[in-house]
This record gives sequence, structure tokens and C-alpha cells, in this order.
Amino acid sequence: MFADDFFAVKQQVIEEAKLKLGFGYFTPLIYLQNVGYSDSIYNYENEKTPDWTGDFGLGLRASSVVGDRFILTAEDLPVYSYYQKTEEQRAWSNRFQATTYTYLSLFNFKARYTHNYVRQRPSLEFGRPFHFTNQQWSGEVDYGRHDFLFVTAYFKANKYDYGVEPYLTSYNLDERLSHNETILGLNLNKRIFSQTTLYANYEHTDYAFANNPGRDSRAQQVALGVRLPEIGAIQGSFYLGFKRFNPANPAYRNVSRPTGRGDVSRMRLNLFYEIQTHFSYSSVDNFYDNQSFGGGIETRLTRFLKAGATYQDGRMKHYSFLDLSHLHTDRVRQQQYYLAVPFVLNTSIGFSYNIYRLTSGTLGYDITRKFWGGFLSYEF
Repeated sequence: MFADDFFAVKQQVIEEAKLKLGFGYFTPLIYLQNVGYSDSIYNYENEKTPDWTGDFGLGLRASSVVGDRFILTAEDLPVYSYYQKTEEQRAWSNRFQATTYTYLSLFNFKARYTHNYVRQRPSLEFGRPFHFTNQQWSGEVDYGRHDFLFVTAYFKANKYDYGVEPYLTSYNLDERLSHNETILGLNLNKRIFSQTTLYANYEHTDYAFANNPGRDSRAQQVALGVRLPEIGAIQGSFYLGFKRFNPANPAYRNVSRPTGRGDVSRMRLNLFYEIQTHFSYSSVDNFYDNQSFGGGIETRLTRFLKAGATYQDGRMKHYSFLDLSHLHTDRVRQQQYYLAVPFVLNTSIGFSYNIYRLTSGTLGYDITRKFWGGFLSYEF
């Protein structure tokens, strides 16, 4: 977490705006994903449920620079998820975010409010779409010189509400997963080279489950990370560290796990990884480690046509809080092959072929799903 340099944010607001009216800067937001045909929209059963589907959204980002001392930004993006045959899965989502930036001498401040109501497509251990609401209040402050050495302190209050809609008829996500997170963190940041920042992080998190206090927990994380420049031969960021969970339930064991996330690109090559621990919905006593690694390559076939491919290999290893015994491992492999051409503004529109495969020896799964369809990207 970084409070962001005030003057860098100001320059970005001015450069990225598509329309200026008085003190206001406006940018339209276009969302187009998963538009096409899936041979099955569910990932949790061998029987296939094919359908035509798509996520469509049109929103707006508005910003204002007030007296060269404050920057106010707000963006709202409603998205409609369409299914031709499976009408019960049609739903609206909405993502809203408002942020304020300011500075005082060597201090940079950022305050943000986020409210997301999401119809989430299948991901991680979830094999079918589900609803959740996320609200977040956050604040960050930097002290020091962003071009040399600075300290960041931050706070986040998250609320996750999964509602009362039954999941797979027998699981109550509200009971298992609805919770609040209170996060306090500190970074020591050092600029190395011209635009690269090296940082050390400490973070403390309190988890409070609204309907299942037996899952309450505290966690401490220490990590080292690198944030690379947005414009340069190598772009992206990554971090690695350890996270320790201390459950409040005396019957649960403490859990220590590596943690990290990274996404780094050089020219047309990309590498990414994620190592995270999650509370599982399958049982109040269970958690799982998600370890995912992958990469991609992209090339221009002509001035107005590019092609690319990505591959991701992930494992979800499920454990018990009671004795840390290993319960089972699910393996997820994903491939994507795509073509893209320039569209409007700074976007490109493309066509992709996607392959998703889930295998689990213990649960007897070997599921392959294929998708053909279009997408919209904000880069070309």
C-alpha cells in the first residue's frame, strides 16, 4: 500500500482524462468480458450446462483538482451478466470507488471508500456464480521523499457479506464466510535505480466472522517486495513473505504459510504467481492454500493485429485447522489463446479461446471446460 505522490496522481488525472469541463476531468469506462459461448457455465459437476453469455458494463470516472491541494476522484461501473438459456444466472453487479488525495510538506495522504456488489463468476474453490458485497474504508499516509526513502502507514476496514442465497443447495456462504477485516500495516520504502521501489512490509489483520465467531482469527504478515516503474523495460510488482494465523478457537492450531503475489512483464513476456491462504466454505474447520504460477507471451502480427497466449497452473491444497492434516488437493490449469485489434479510445477488442481443467483425485473430479468469445482490453 502506498499513499501515492500527489503530483504524480495529478499528472495522471490530466493525461488520462478524455473530457475536461471546468475543474472536472471525465473518462468513460467500458467493460466487455466473457462474451461468447461456453460449453458449460458450471465447474463443479461432470454434467455440462452450455450457454451463450457475456458481461457488459458502461461507467464513468470523474476527477477534480481543487486549489492545487486536493484531488477528488470517483468512479462507478454497473455491469450486467447475461446468460441466454440459464436465465436465473442473469444479474447486475456494480463497482463504486471514491478517493481523496492531498499533501502537506513531506506528507502524502490518501483516503478511499469502495462499495462493490458483485455477481462473481466461478473462481478458486467456487464452481458456480455467487453474490457477495464488499465495503472498504481505507486510509494511507506517506512521510518522506518518494524519490529516495519514505515510510507508509495504512489502515483498511473491510466488510464481506455473502447474503443468504444458498450455494449448491446445501452451503450457507453467509454463515461460513461473511466477516469483517481490520488491517493495520507499515511499509519502509527505498527507491533504487531511477523508478524502482524496494519495500519491507509488516501487516496485522483481525478477522471477525459475523455468524460464526469460532472462525475469528488474527494474522501477522512480514514481506519484502519490489514495485517496478509503469514505463520501462521491466514493469509490474511482486512480493514474498510469511503469514501466521492465530485462531481464537482453542481447538484450532496456529498456521504459518508463505505468502506472495507477483505480475512482471518484460517486452512481450509476462510471468505471474500467487501464494495465498483462504478460509474455505466447505467446512468451518477447513482452509486452503492457493499456489498458482503462470506466464504469457504476446507478439504483433501486423501494426493492427496482435496475438498472444497464457498458461496458468494452480493447486488448492485443503487442510484442517484442527490438526493441520492435509485433506485433498485440487489442480486447476487454464490456457488462453487470443487475437486483438485496436478499438475506440485507448482500448482494443479481441477474440479468445480458453481451456479450463479441474482435477481432484480425492473428490473424483476431472472436468474440462472450453470458452470461445470476445473481450475488451485497455491496452494495445
